Amino acid sequence: MKHNKTTTVLAKLNLAALALTGVMQDANAGRVEENYSGDFQYGHYSESGNRMSIDIFDMAVSTPIGKNMTFSGSAVRDVISGASPQYSNKNGKGQIVQTLSGASGNAKTSPCGSSICDQRDGVNSALTYFFDNAALNFGGGFSQEQDYTSRFANSTLSWDFNKKLTTLNLGGSVAFDVIEPTNTNRDCNSAAKGVGDCHKTSQQYLLGVSQIIDRNSLLQLNMTYSYSDGYLSDPYKQVYFYATDNLAVNDLSGISTDKRPRQKTQFAWLAQYVHNFEALNNAALHADYRFAMDDWGVNSHTTELSWHQPIGAGWQVIPRFRYYSQDSANFYSPIFVGNKKDFSAYSSDYRLAGFGAISGGLKIAKTFTELHKSIEQMKLQAGVEYYDHSASYQLGGNSLGSFTDFSYYLVNASINFKF
Repeated sequence: MKHNKTTTVLAKLNLAALALTGVMQDANAGRVEENYSGDFQYGHYSESGNRMSIDIFDMAVSTPIGKNMTFSGSAVRDVISGASPQYSNKNGKGQIVQTLSGASGNAKTSPCGSSICDQRDGVNSALTYFFDNAALNFGGGFSQEQDYTSRFANSTLSWDFNKKLTTLNLGGSVAFDVIEPTNTNRDCNSAAKGVGDCHKTSQQYLLGVSQIIDRNSLLQLNMTYSYSDGYLSDPYKQVYFYATDNLAVNDLSGISTDKRPRQKTQFAWLAQYVHNFEALNNAALHADYRFAMDDWGVNSHTTELSWHQPIGAGWQVIPRFRYYSQDSANFYSPIFVGNKKDFSAYSSDYRLAGFGAISGGLKIAKTFTELHKSIEQMKLQAGVEYYDHSASYQLGGNSLGSFTDFSYYLVNASINFKF
């Protein structure tokens, strides 16, 4: 079933820009999905040092409803196994080391013994209504794993003006999460009604603008505000307290569960530039910079560059480079010196440390047309990404050492049909 296309240069460039990470929007003014479409994607994620391994299965469908509405839905399953850093402490030489644990379950009850063994299933759906110069989207979803349940809803509005050279983007989302730790000896800081039952609410709002600069260039600017309230700690992470800051190992004064503030506010700014090079077979450069800051003291910078190069006969090659750097949270330390009663918040979670990361990847895509009278297009994609996380990559340097350094690779393949 096909409908008349209402596709503009702005819509095409918007679609390219929105494919970049960090944009909370999937509705574009003036664009009606004219086809049924279906996607299936498989990915495999693996960390170094016998850490986390994840198999990702993702399926999505989209279908027009009348001439002005589109329905989309997706389902995902993540199969998780391996080990995760649980705490940092001192070894026999007084050096700080990181200890891995199967934190997702108690060794006595987990089907994987001391290893993490979990599965996340999620579904979401959305309806988009297209006006002459605007598009309004409403969506929601649900995901669940062994100890974590999330329900969320979102909405976006895109409005074209200035002869459809400018688009204003507004968005909002809310999520309600419940954490039910399997290691019930921890009470989540008694954050909710029952021991071991914790709640979290998150909100995010977006204000953005997309501007056609010329027939080959698009600039997009977004600002997001996020607020989270409730249990924001990790019940599987531990913190080691030492009486003195020396090389002795036997001056351990206490061990506690990760304890973070119960509120978090974040602002983020995103600038994206897309330029099409007609002389290079319509290749496109995507340049992306994002700055984020929160009241936990974590300031981060992200720079991403990708090159989309058609090479004829429906083939496309997309190399990508990304650099990330963040400061540590105000309450982070690999180990703490003193009595835990002297600290209102504390965490040794490596994700809150200061670090930098460099990653690069390559994607290859092939589009087939006129395969069958009922299939307008089939697209195959395959990609690989390598990521290296290191304290030494942080902007301005980091002297905390390399005990949290690791790397991962991600491979994925997908197939898309349009009918």
